[in-house]
Amino acid sequence: MERRRLAKKFFLLAGVVSVLVLCVYLAWSYHTQSIENGRRALAEARVLSAEIGAAWDYIDAVQPQINRATGETSGVYCAVAAKDIAKRFSAGSAYSIRYIRESPRNTEDAPDSFERKALAVFEEGVVEEYYGLEHQGDSSVFRYVGLLEVEEGCLPCHGDPAGEEDVTGYAKEGMTEGDVAGAVSIVMPMDSIIADAKADLASTVVFFCVLMGSVTLILALGLRTWITAPIVDENKKLRHEAEDQSNFLTIITHELKTPLSSILAFTELWKERVPDDSPESRVLVNEVETNARVLLAMIDNVLDAAKLEAGTLSLAQDEFDVYDLASQVRATMGPLAKKKGVSLKVTVRPDTPLLLGDEEVLRRIVVNLVNNALRFTESGGWVELRLAYREGRFVVCVRDNGCGIPAEQLDHVFDRFVSAPHSETTSEGGTGLGLSIVRNFSAMMGGDVSVKSAEGKGSCFTAELPLPAIPDEIEDIEGIDGGESLLSESSVDSLSFREGGNHESS
Repeated sequence: MERRRLAKKFFLLAGVVSVLVLCVYLAWSYHTQSIENGRRALAEARVLSAEIGAAWDYIDAVQPQINRATGETSGVYCAVAAKDIAKRFSAGSAYSIRYIRESPRNTEDAPDSFERKALAVFEEGVVEEYYGLEHQGDSSVFRYVGLLEVEEGCLPCHGDPAGEEDVTGYAKEGMTEGDVAGAVSIVMPMDSIIADAKADLASTVVFFCVLMGSVTLILALGLRTWITAPIVDENKKLRHEAEDQSNFLTIITHELKTPLSSILAFTELWKERVPDDSPESRVLVNEVETNARVLLAMIDNVLDAAKLEAGTLSLAQDEFDVYDLASQVRATMGPLAKKKGVSLKVTVRPDTPLLLGDEEVLRRIVVNLVNNALRFTESGGWVELRLAYREGRFVVCVRDNGCGIPAEQLDHVFDRFVSAPHSETTSEGGTGLGLSIVRNFSAMMGGDVSVKSAEGKGSCFTAELPLPAIPDEIEDIEGIDGGESLLSESSVDSLSFREGGNHESS
């Protein structure tokens, strides 16, 4: 299936590239063919002009012999002969050849607008030929106008003195050798030339398409045999290996949680039975409990990462109380804060309602944020957790006065296996997964998480999660920790939080 999908993508890409190349080739070919058609027509026109000019020159050269043979002026002149030859040629073909001049002696020699432009250019003495394409009806024609200059043989009829009658009965124009006598005008049909060019282009396009198809097919077979097939097989192998590793990791970590949960349970029983006058035993049992909770948090993170990568984690939609969540986090992270000598403060905004969502996922988000703050806050510092509900979003804010994060590290703090500042490896006993899990969990719930930090001054992590509220069921919870009120009154900044427990410190 995957190979078929890759093959479709390849052929689609090859088709698009082929079409683009063909379009560019057609545009380039059309341009070059147009130029070539013009060159071909110009070459033919020059040949025709040269042939007619040769007839003109021949009659001019043998004019004395013709006159002597008849004993008088025969009336066969170079211009008359050349014009007659041109008429005969034009009558038997699709070509038109005629002689034109300004102020012609014969109205048939009067120039049209194209020829008049050519004569004007010739008078300027810049060029000796003028040509271009024109449309006449539904056909395209090539127009060519070649310069005719006054030569020595032209002077008896067209030279000085001006106004004197020449041998043909017309008044002389007073021209001198080298003046513009007129021009030969040739009109050539381009339809046959264009048809030939189109036929050549069509055959070239067919050859190009066959060539591109053959090359594409050969490349597809080669890619499939030598590249695609090995890559697909290797991907399947790697996918199976990754699934096996993920399953193995999930099983192992899940099995580790069972004895660890037992250790924590027995630790609770041990704490209840340790005499108050045995401080050494109480320190030991607290140490066991603290390290067991650290290990449990690591195992939970590994399990969460494995589930996220496998895509097997789903969100529950249960009713929960934010105050209960705060109490759980305080009970979990309090011993860790006490061990490090860090003051932990948990506050909940008093108007926070009951919410609908996955309480366990939320607990993992809050625990990881608090745990991260504790890890990078030195003894004597403080960490503050604030929970609130504003405008349809559950807001989790964790602040500390720890070491802070350098500005260049801020864009990477939520990456996997990035833990300590100034380092891309884990430290302080962390796995480097906590903040990555926070970001992924927040994204799953449709929210986001952000951080603000200054190196040496502390950090502030904020997660905003869209959760529906359950109205009119807000209750204060008391009696936690043997009658101590979790919700003692206090005011924190502009949010008017209600404090969720006393500061924990050693």
